[in-house]
Amino acid sequence: MRSFWPRSTLWRTVLLLAVLLLGAQGAVYVLFHQYVLNPAAERFAEFLWQTDHALIAAGAERSSAGGLQWRSAHDLPGIPANKYFLRQSADYLARMSPGAALRMGPSDTDATWLWIRGGRHEPWLGMRASPMNFGGQGFMFMRLGVIALCTLLGAWLIVRQINRPLARLAVEAQRIGRGDMPESLKPIGGPLEVQHLEQAITSMANDLHRLHEERTLLLTGISHELRTPLSRLLLTLHLQGHDLLAEKASMLVDVNEMDETIDKFLTLVRSGDQEKVIPVEVREWVAEMAATAQERYGLEVQVVHSAEDAALPPLHCRPLALERVFRNLFDNTRRYGGGRLDMRIIRHPTRTEICLRDYGPGVPERDIGPMNGGTLPRQSGHGSGIGLRICQRIMALHSGILRFANAETGGLIAHLSFPGKED
Repeated sequence: MRSFWPRSTLWRTVLLLAVLLLGAQGAVYVLFHQYVLNPAAERFAEFLWQTDHALIAAGAERSSAGGLQWRSAHDLPGIPANKYFLRQSADYLARMSPGAALRMGPSDTDATWLWIRGGRHEPWLGMRASPMNFGGQGFMFMRLGVIALCTLLGAWLIVRQINRPLARLAVEAQRIGRGDMPESLKPIGGPLEVQHLEQAITSMANDLHRLHEERTLLLTGISHELRTPLSRLLLTLHLQGHDLLAEKASMLVDVNEMDETIDKFLTLVRSGDQEKVIPVEVREWVAEMAATAQERYGLEVQVVHSAEDAALPPLHCRPLALERVFRNLFDNTRRYGGGRLDMRIIRHPTRTEICLRDYGPGVPERDIGPMNGGTLPRQSGHGSGIGLRICQRIMALHSGILRFANAETGGLIAHLSFPGKED
């Protein structure tokens, strides 16, 4: 069955506005007649009735000249009132006195005659009044035309405010489908709801872009990282029996390296998204991480305290995910940082910062920028950079920042900055 509900936003808006405006006009019409026009007609009828009785009581001259005319009670001058206001006045007049009536006419271009009879046996009194023009059908059609014009204009303006941003959003959505970065999208503007939709689409585009990067990283990274140990295993398997047994230890190292690589990539995918955020005491957390660095990584750790440490607000974090960040930094300190580590807590007005400094050779200054962006490429003698990506992503989950800098006296400093949240 065909639906009469319009498909386009414009005509739907036109229909709704037309119904609303016509309904409003109907309500105004009823209220105006009920509280303005009908009481006025009643007062007009009382005025005519009192005027008629006052003239009869005063013995006015009953002639057919001038602005007053008289007719016999049995005559029917003019015609019945044919305007709403006069009809209402005639009805009120008839209820005021038995036989009372109101008629009108004849009319000319200069005046209209109103005929009133105050009672069944009283004469008709004719009074000349200015022409009464109540608009008629012409005024009604004009009013409907104005309503239709305002409806179309209002609907067009409303739809324009909605459709233009939506059309631009559709174009930008196509750009997202072609792989454009969300940061390059132009502001859409428009109503608040359209802006919310734009923000939702931009957020979705960010998520899709991140998933695409992670998929690319997984595919290229795993293939790159596993190729070397697999090649060594393949060459080892071609050795003779006694030589194969002699290379058993190196084979185990290769297997462990592959397992560690796969674990890092899986950690990158998870990164603690589903872990619950809980508050922890910063000093206790740092002390626990220092113990982990000493016991599991064999580091020489020194925790530097200050007087402000006692007044630190709780750190809202995902403990297991944040521990991965510290473990990765501990592992890098063990490999490249000389085995020594200083840990310090610094309180800022709006954030809490944990600094980890090792005593290794540091890194070239040209690599500091890529490290802070989490995009350091693989280099000879170092890892693939997956651990750095994991750390940056976990810090982003905590609305925190991970930055690296070379110490003036040698070594690398990692600054972990967290927003300050006080309960």
